[in-house]
Amino acid sequence: MVRTTSKISLRGLLAALVCLALAAPLALAQTADELLDPDPADWPTYGRTLDMARFSPLDEINRDNVDNLRLAWSRGLQFVIDAQFSPVVYDGVMYINAPDQVQALDAATGELLWDYEAELHENTHFLTSSRSRGSVVVFDGMVFHALGDGRLVALDAQSGEELWSTPVGQIEVGEGFSSGPIFADGKIIVGPSGADAGGAPGRVLALDSENGEILWTFNTVPRPGEPGFETWDPPSAAEWGGGSSWVPGVYDPETRTVIYGVGQPIPWWAGEQRQGDNLYTSSYVAMDVDTGELKWYHQVIPQDEWDYDLINTPIIADLEIDGETRRSAIIATVTGFVIVLDADTGEFLAHHQMHPDNTVHLGYEDDGTPIIDDDMRWAADEAGESRTVCPLRWVDFEPAAFNADTGVYFRPNTHECYEMTNAPQPDDWVPGEDPNNAQLEVLPDSFDRLGGLTAMDPVSGDVLWEWTFGYSQRSGVVATAGDLVFMGSPDRGFRAFDAETGDVLWQQRLTAYIQANPITYSVDGKQYVAIPVGGEGPLVIARQSDQPPIVTSDVSIFVFALPD
Repeated sequence: MVRTTSKISLRGLLAALVCLALAAPLALAQTADELLDPDPADWPTYGRTLDMARFSPLDEINRDNVDNLRLAWSRGLQFVIDAQFSPVVYDGVMYINAPDQVQALDAATGELLWDYEAELHENTHFLTSSRSRGSVVVFDGMVFHALGDGRLVALDAQSGEELWSTPVGQIEVGEGFSSGPIFADGKIIVGPSGADAGGAPGRVLALDSENGEILWTFNTVPRPGEPGFETWDPPSAAEWGGGSSWVPGVYDPETRTVIYGVGQPIPWWAGEQRQGDNLYTSSYVAMDVDTGELKWYHQVIPQDEWDYDLINTPIIADLEIDGETRRSAIIATVTGFVIVLDADTGEFLAHHQMHPDNTVHLGYEDDGTPIIDDDMRWAADEAGESRTVCPLRWVDFEPAAFNADTGVYFRPNTHECYEMTNAPQPDDWVPGEDPNNAQLEVLPDSFDRLGGLTAMDPVSGDVLWEWTFGYSQRSGVVATAGDLVFMGSPDRGFRAFDAETGDVLWQQRLTAYIQANPITYSVDGKQYVAIPVGGEGPLVIARQSDQPPIVTSDVSIFVFALPD
């Protein structure tokens, strides 16, 4: 069942009448070129631009006047989830995504324009029904959204009416979507989530934006006869699944390459039941946008048994490396490294260890082969044994930003360690049953900080500045031409940093913890900065022992601007 309600604002009505009077196509029917190079006023996809740089050319709000920011409007969103998403804005309309709905708001006032709400399947797992990552995509007069129960839908951007719906997830084993899609050359690309719910083999799919037809599928856990299947020993282990894509990937139009991060195999630990490298789990995979064929892969953790989801969204950038401009993918690994790969070939170009005490993934060989401490693996007779794993999530789902003009990469991160105790599943485990086989205890005081924001050169690894505090940092960032970086944090703080020095130039304490991602946009020449706030309480935020508990709430959005 789908419910759509509409409320047309006066400004929206006038805009529609003007369009009709001119007998021209509706402004919402933008082209693929507009997604490649959006109007500075807009933020039409998760990373604003397809390269996922999360950089805005707007500079009305800048380091000289940001301390004058004031609340422009706020709105309760009438849902309670673990909010980890980004709003998007196109042509003065803001779109908000939740596992079962999309809301369209007037981006200048917060007035509700329409609300699409779907009834999720009764078997939808809490991992996809209670969180929302990524964003919708606005393209060609449509809004594309991935629902928690594994359906991809296209909505009319002006009314919210459902235009088509394609079921993608294997709902019988808990597979759905935890994040929104990306746009790639007229295709909508999605990666289902849910391996941790019961054993769905991971995939990345491309759908035709016009009708929802599935155009190609890449299996992140290969099927019999596909390259990589031979890395599962015995072959039946590949049937267990794993390899979910829990957050959006990235598309590079220059090399026509789609890159997605891939989660861990399941069960987490399988002993003799799952030998081999287990491709393409705990890896980054690059696919040809036209065919879905594998172009290259980079596996960070062969035969992962520690839940190292390698899922963080890459950023595509032209970088000067050894005197040559290289089209590159900047990737932050959950294991504590920033690596640079050739976007077209996957060639390993650079790596930098960012976490101070790595225990599993110790480093890289010159050719990009990961160095794994095999002493951290469990033996078959070690049920109940513990290992100190550092880090488990140096990064997770939170996106970074990159300023191509300065070459600076702004990376939210967390310095953490966990005590992980092995609790293997029984030998007769089958897909559909709980695949998690470890007990985790966070060690929050392992370092003098938990979360942080690091500004660095991704080529040299030089750290330009850092800001740190006592909670896991799970909100992403946006950088602007006003020499600012905006970031929310679980201590309820929404902050503007000087992009050059890291100084906090402005901060506002809001109503609840922040795990969602800020954006900036403009309506009628006025720049706004928006941040979603609150939720039911996260799974992945830790705090040092001297910090107060986080504050939860219904999800709201707060939007700031300079006074008139």
